[in-house]
Amino acid sequence: MQPLGSDPINAAQWRALDAIGKRWSPPHEDDWLLAIDDTDNLTSRGTGFLARQLALRMAEAGIAEVKAITRHQLLVDPRIPYTSHNSSACLVLPSIVDRQTIFDYTCRYLPEESAEGSDAGTVLVQRKDLPDVVQQFGRAAKEQVLTQADARKLIVGHKIDMAGLTGTHGGVIGALAAVGLNASGCDGRFLWLKQLRGMSAECWKAGALEQATGVTIQSKLGAEVVINAEDSIELGEWPRAVFLQGQATLLVEKVDEGDFNGWRAASKNYIKRF
Repeated sequence: MQPLGSDPINAAQWRALDAIGKRWSPPHEDDWLLAIDDTDNLTSRGTGFLARQLALRMAEAGIAEVKAITRHQLLVDPRIPYTSHNSSACLVLPSIVDRQTIFDYTCRYLPEESAEGSDAGTVLVQRKDLPDVVQQFGRAAKEQVLTQADARKLIVGHKIDMAGLTGTHGGVIGALAAVGLNASGCDGRFLWLKQLRGMSAECWKAGALEQATGVTIQSKLGAEVVINAEDSIELGEWPRAVFLQGQATLLVEKVDEGDFNGWRAASKNYIKRF
């Protein structure tokens, strides 16, 4: 197995989460979606790091299981205060001890761990309780400037826990958008998925790779392109899945060079479009 990047703290976090986290499985109505946003500043670790750390700590405490963390890109606009990319993160929890424990834990965690000057916010909801209007809100957040008032009005009458925790509390907008976009099953990329990143630089048969990780392998050209179970998949240095049609999807491109004829995971630059 290849090393998980050059940052030893980040690598240790990934390995610990791989050891305790659950294998990916498709979305289920009983899954809990826990989103966080606007936790960082220009010199701190990003929201993705804090999302993985939060997932790890809850799993170690025995209060939640985690099977995925997704990243969702929102509108980049000078009217919106953001650190660098205006993205938010959503943890997918197939099992929790109870909603109040998880929400309270997150509401303690974010003020303690978020960077100075952040405007952290969080949202917790069970997938089956998430109304379609929140998915619409998520899509709108990719194209429009939304407000806290928009977010707070939207959750009235629904089983959605929301809290602003630092600064202006503006992170509630991105957090609510993240649960909506995750629930759509067709937005963003995975900030953590059990085992996949640790397989970087390895070569697997497509069927074995899908069995080991739960991912669906798909050509960049579309699902109609056939990839056989015995086809070879080179995972490259930055294998990441994206969220398409409710599946953790590893996009690949055809390679025919030298003695290798098979598929290679899509490049980092390509996946960062998601």
